[in-house]
Amino acid sequence: MDQETRRLYSDALALYEAGKINESIEVLKQVVRNYPQYPDVHNALGLVYSLAGNHVEAVKYFKKATELNPRYIEAFVNLAIVYNEQCQFEDAIRSFERAATLETLEKGFSPKLKAELAQTYRQLGDTYYELQDYENAREEYEKATRLAPTFPDMKLKLAKAYLQLERYQDTETLLLDILAQNANYLEAKTTLGLCFYRQQRFAEAKKEWQQVLVMDPQSIKARSYLHMLRERHNG
Repeated sequence: MDQETRRLYSDALALYEAGKINESIEVLKQVVRNYPQYPDVHNALGLVYSLAGNHVEAVKYFKKATELNPRYIEAFVNLAIVYNEQCQFEDAIRSFERAATLETLEKGFSPKLKAELAQTYRQLGDTYYELQDYENAREEYEKATRLAPTFPDMKLKLAKAYLQLERYQDTETLLLDILAQNANYLEAKTTLGLCFYRQQRFAEAKKEWQQVLVMDPQSIKARSYLHMLRERHNG
């Protein structure tokens, strides 16, 4: 890169840092025209377009950066983040996994990238769960919990998928594990009660929901489930 183009590139990055997005884009486009084979410039332009909310152009430039440098971890991560923001979770996962593979080869899988990939698996699982495709939801939640085994919210989502699939022992084991870590996780206790109820273990279900009400007298779910239990016995 010649000296004048280097100056332009530095100016573009300074404009980006100063929040002058449109000006930064125009200067970076000039740099790309001069040196189209520099992956760093394409990645920088993708970042600026992403900040400007132009996801189509951001994806185009991040992809170009990865084509020019197939080992460009940062560009794969940036591409995954844009896909994630667009709820294109499968594309995001592919990009995150590519970044993770490269990172593992170079220096080991970083906690930050693990967390980002786990969250994307979780989001895809949420999409399947909302569509009542519980088997695919389970698969994505399991991937998430393997990457982030200390995240109780992800374990709870997996437990709920198990419950929908009538895998009661797996549900119970997971919920008890969550509660061993945090006995005051009321959503986990409420779900454990529902797991017992579905197995017709009504006394155990009642005990869990009553304990939830002691800890949170305003719990609508616990009250509703206890009402459901009374109706069943009175019916």
